[in-house]
Amino acid sequence: MDSALELNTKSKLLQAGVKVFGDHGYIGGSVRQIAEAAGTNIAAIKYHYSSKEELWRAVVGHLYRKLSKAILKNEAEWSKMTARERVIDSTRQYILFSAQHPELHRITLFEMIQKDERLEWLSKNHMRQFTERSLAWISMAQDNGVYPANISSLHLFYITIAAAQTIFLMAPQIEHSFGVDVFADAEVEKQIEAVIGALLVNSDASKPSNDKA
Repeated sequence: MDSALELNTKSKLLQAGVKVFGDHGYIGGSVRQIAEAAGTNIAAIKYHYSSKEELWRAVVGHLYRKLSKAILKNEAEWSKMTARERVIDSTRQYILFSAQHPELHRITLFEMIQKDERLEWLSKNHMRQFTERSLAWISMAQDNGVYPANISSLHLFYITIAAAQTIFLMAPQIEHSFGVDVFADAEVEKQIEAVIGALLVNSDASKPSNDKA
């Protein structure tokens, strides 16, 4: 098989897996759906990934790599920033990622509901490392007066995660109820300002807004 074509097919399967698993979870998503979305056949999945579960794991790893890259996008500039500016930057990048790739949070939620061996794998290989790094980051930010010091770093982490993600997970309901597309650039910026304003101590973003949207 031509190597360029092979890479293209594998990449298409990965992207299709992101879409299908993000929409339906592992249980609800089928290899047939993924093959159709990738414009190929089921045999191609077995050739490139050997099984549905291996493809699911590849999708999760792919999304976590993108998440890490997004959060660390401006890491080279952090030495020039204050502790507050670094937190604002990383929070901004995390929310941008959450808006651009809501599939990771949906996939995680599906597995939280199922509570089977995939959740154990997900926690062991990705979630725990991400959480531990985030807890260390939050603790340092608390020491620098950026986050409230009277809230445990564990609770603060999950409050931050929920604040950043939930609006994108609830996007269909918000659009039906209020006619607001939370994925629009302006709405994402509002979300960034809202999260920073709500969670950071003495944040400029906490100023009252006249915008009722």
